[in-house]
Amino acid sequence: MINLPNGCRCSQLSVYPKNWLSKTAKITTNWYISYRFYDPNFPKPKLVVVKGINLCRELVERQKLTRDVLSREMFKLVNEAYNPFRSQTNNPEQLYELSSVPLMEALDYAYNKVSVSIRTKRDIKFMLAAVRKAVLTLNLQAFEISKISRKFIRMILEAASYSPDHFNKNRSYLMILYSELCELEAVESNPVRDIKKKKVVKHIRQVLTPEERVKVNQHLQNNYPEFHRFLHIFFHSGARISELLRLKESDVELASQRYKLIVQKGRSYKQVYKTIKDIAFPYWESQLKLCNQGDFIFSKRLTPGPEEIQPYQITKRWYRLVKNKLGISADFYSLKHLHTTEIVDMINEREAARHNEHTTTAMVIGIYDVNREARKHKVVKEINNKFA
Repeated sequence: MINLPNGCRCSQLSVYPKNWLSKTAKITTNWYISYRFYDPNFPKPKLVVVKGINLCRELVERQKLTRDVLSREMFKLVNEAYNPFRSQTNNPEQLYELSSVPLMEALDYAYNKVSVSIRTKRDIKFMLAAVRKAVLTLNLQAFEISKISRKFIRMILEAASYSPDHFNKNRSYLMILYSELCELEAVESNPVRDIKKKKVVKHIRQVLTPEERVKVNQHLQNNYPEFHRFLHIFFHSGARISELLRLKESDVELASQRYKLIVQKGRSYKQVYKTIKDIAFPYWESQLKLCNQGDFIFSKRLTPGPEEIQPYQITKRWYRLVKNKLGISADFYSLKHLHTTEIVDMINEREAARHNEHTTTAMVIGIYDVNREARKHKVVKEINNKFA
């Protein structure tokens, strides 16, 4: 047993596989570190499993990373009074001197601290996995966060990205973590901000044709009525998929034809009321009839229930039930582009932006209005300025 601060103890830290230091150790198996932590305030010990060492595909690199992780875990336990029961040190801001810890440990710390939407948090997690692999490839795992300059950040982003667009996304997510580290005074400035975005080709957004809309509507209505109902509610809502999936029965006021949701954009969260259009009212009404008190409106199988589902389940359904079966190439989220474009056609850009809870028309003009160029083309085409 190892005696730790505050009367705590832990068993020796062990690595699986046991022969991890041997030349014959297999990297095809999952490696991890484990130990039991004893706190006098809790009746039973806690089994702690430390993962994250399987990204290395070379034996020597994985052995080196394992040594580093063992050393860091022991340092946290002994020097920082880390307590797995509480998932924190005794006094994190004082005991945890972020500026002197390795890059990935600092980024992981920032990841646990940062306040973003669930979807952004998930995307940052994927970005960190790619960055971790790049850090190992570039042999930067021992560098302290305060010693990582803009040059190294660019090298990491290049190694972690497979396309210019992916580079820009990784850059934006890494900038979020570095902003958090700036506030925690782990770094003096945000080096990611000074790295330029890469130029990307802006492709024309593909949406359903009028014929495809009829085809999709009939197919879902006849075979998948729950998905058909969700499609119509989403199409007319002006909301994100994730926002609709967080809705509960208590958030909807059918009599007033409105519902309440929290719009999460960046670090700004605000509660708003959104309108239920007359044309969408029957779909909301039939969905609400199935709800019990406290239910999420869309749960498993897109019927009301107590469990919240994730947005990716909608895109998976669309891929499986529509794209594959009907040969449709447009994705599900293009429905929002389609509806926004129709509001611009019928009213104007300002109302379309308001319907989507955008503070300006910039998003409508730059992203959602897919007919903007066609309208400009029509105007120029019909200019009747004779030469003679």
